Amino acid sequence: MAANDNEKAENHVNFVSSSPEPLDQGLRPPPFSRKLTRSLFLRPASSRGPAPGYLQSLKSAATYSWVNVLLVFNPIAWALHYTHQTDGAVFAMALLGVVPLAGMLGHGTETIALYTGDALGGLINASLGNATEFIIAILLLVKCEIRVVQASLLVRGLLSNLLLVTGMAFLVGGIRFSEQEFQQSAAQLNTSLLTLAVIALVLPSVFAFAIEQASGEDEERGIILEMSRGSALILIFIYMSYMVFQLYSHSHLYNPENDVLLDSERPNGSDSDDEEKETPEMNLTVAICLLIASTGLTYVTAEALTDSLEGIGQTGAVSTEWLGLILLAIVGNAAEHVTAVFVAYRNKVDLALAVSVGSCIQIALFVIPLLVLIGWMIGKPLSLLFDPLEVVTLFLSVLLVRFATEDGRTHYMSGVLLFGSYVLIAFSFWYYPQGGTSSGNLFAEC
Repeated sequence: MAANDNEKAENHVNFVSSSPEPLDQGLRPPPFSRKLTRSLFLRPASSRGPAPGYLQSLKSAATYSWVNVLLVFNPIAWALHYTHQTDGAVFAMALLGVVPLAGMLGHGTETIALYTGDALGGLINASLGNATEFIIAILLLVKCEIRVVQASLLVRGLLSNLLLVTGMAFLVGGIRFSEQEFQQSAAQLNTSLLTLAVIALVLPSVFAFAIEQASGEDEERGIILEMSRGSALILIFIYMSYMVFQLYSHSHLYNPENDVLLDSERPNGSDSDDEEKETPEMNLTVAICLLIASTGLTYVTAEALTDSLEGIGQTGAVSTEWLGLILLAIVGNAAEHVTAVFVAYRNKVDLALAVSVGSCIQIALFVIPLLVLIGWMIGKPLSLLFDPLEVVTLFLSVLLVRFATEDGRTHYMSGVLLFGSYVLIAFSFWYYPQGGTSSGNLFAEC
């Protein structure tokens, strides 16, 4: 009798310990079986508090922080810039003006994320931030400024977001909270995608080095361009697949409350009454308009800021290469920087990573390959052959970010590691040769 009871107890323990996995596999539908409904892209209304009216939303946008008083420095910076005043005065006014604009971007992004989820909210923020960079890159590409386009996208767009923005977000969040958690599966996939992008950049550099002595320069240029254009098509396809994965087939990895398994477990499809709901400070329409307006104004102010920095660099006090690779990266990514730090300080690490790392993925897998194809269409030889020093630096940075995010937890020391790495790279680039290296300038002239 006792033996039978022990056997039943053992069977019961085995059943309990092994039941979750088959249950999960049995209830979860195939990845492409879900209908394209509004609920895939917007959180249910029951997961948040009631949305405010338009008047209250506009009041929140204007008065959410005392830093908004610094908005007055934006028109002052524009006036000084377009009347060609001293670069030092333009720099000071623009620097003060860009701070509240970046804060408004963070406020708008956080509010949108309450309606859409962290993945789509971060994607919207990253897309608006990269849109200005994309327009500037096209204008530079038409002028055949190949080297400037590559340096601005690779180093300003990728290195600064990976190390500086993510590092500061981890550091500030880690100072306020002992430990912060985020979606581990999503973070690992993101770093894997970045590793793939780095591979696509490393191969042309290695190939160019291998055939440098075996063929002439014209033949080498032709081969590298063909490789780059073919690789660009593959990378764009991978990015589109990633969008489907993130927003449709496996959206539960990025927005856990969008999981069909949770829907089946909730009574009447509603959240638990004990769960604390966060009330948005703006409605969705005002939040989107705030995000678009802040992005446009940030672009105008950042243009004045970068022009003043270039003017300071021409005085010879600081290397123009270092200004373009390091200092302009800090200023040019002010929107993403402040947004990621702002939401990490409020313990929303998933949203911070969606802004910083998500922006890197969009640049590496979509923006750069699309510019390569646009260059192909307009007859400009933009390729995936970047300066070897920049490519190696990016590869090591991706590895470091992967190690820092592999356990789904972060603390202030992770931020110190990433930020310290960026400072180390900045110090190394101080001695960067003017005009880059010979292999990186293979397509310097059209």
